[in-house]
Amino acid sequence: MRAEWQAHIDDLMKTYQETRKQIQEMQARLETIEAAAEAADGMVKVTVDRQGRLTSLNIDPRLYRKISSAELAEAIMTACKDASGQVAEQMRTAMEGMVPEGAAEAGFDIDKLLPERPDDLDAVRARLGIPPR
Repeated sequence: MRAEWQAHIDDLMKTYQETRKQIQEMQARLETIEAAAEAADGMVKVTVDRQGRLTSLNIDPRLYRKISSAELAEAIMTACKDASGQVAEQMRTAMEGMVPEGAAEAGFDIDKLLPERPDDLDAVRARLGIPPR
């Protein structure tokens, strides 16, 4: 193999490895995303994780005397929906420009997106939405 080709391949692999590392770091940050929201004048407080799953629910005991069970359920749902929306926005912001469009909603696996060592660079380019050379 010609030396200039090998140098070009080495540069591509270096860029690839740097990009993969950036995405791994982003994925680690994504795993810590959570959001909190309130409803019923702050008497219902929820926290959801990065997948929108409820991880914490706090209901002020005074609320039981003020609203019906249906209103309480609605307040909880409202707070959960708000917190989940915040998480989705944080995920979109964190992933912007780093992964293909729609990956935030579908979830992604770094090893599927960018394998440790690409055997087929055209396949990787296709996954990333980059036209083949």
